[in-house]
Amino acid sequence: MDQLLLIAHLIGLMLVAAAFLPLLGMMGQGGVAPQTNRLLTRFGHWGIIVLLVSGPILLFVRYGGFGGVSHWFWAKMALVVLLAAGVVTSAISARKMRAGDAAATQRVRIGRIVAVVSLLGIVVFAVLAFG
Repeated sequence: MDQLLLIAHLIGLMLVAAAFLPLLGMMGQGGVAPQTNRLLTRFGHWGIIVLLVSGPILLFVRYGGFGGVSHWFWAKMALVVLLAAGVVTSAISARKMRAGDAAATQRVRIGRIVAVVSLLGIVVFAVLAFG
């Protein structure tokens, strides 16, 4: 059971990475607005849902709960919150950007950068937390 949960968790991670790494390359230069891709964004949103569902279940099935988790785990969780904030900021701002709000363009860029940097940190801290 725990192996299936780990597979689901890693698939969720792949969906998020597949969604946000290309979006980082579609940032736009100078005054040009970043591009959006709704299919990639949907992959990312589904990936986050899979991660948020499979992660806690995996933690309880494999490790019996939060008892004994290291500080690296909590650092990873802080980055998960930061990742979610970046995704939400980018998604809300992208709608406003497409509607013509120039100020939203910068928020889309910042949200994407926050999401990708958080994602990289999450991988590093997961390795440190769980070996």
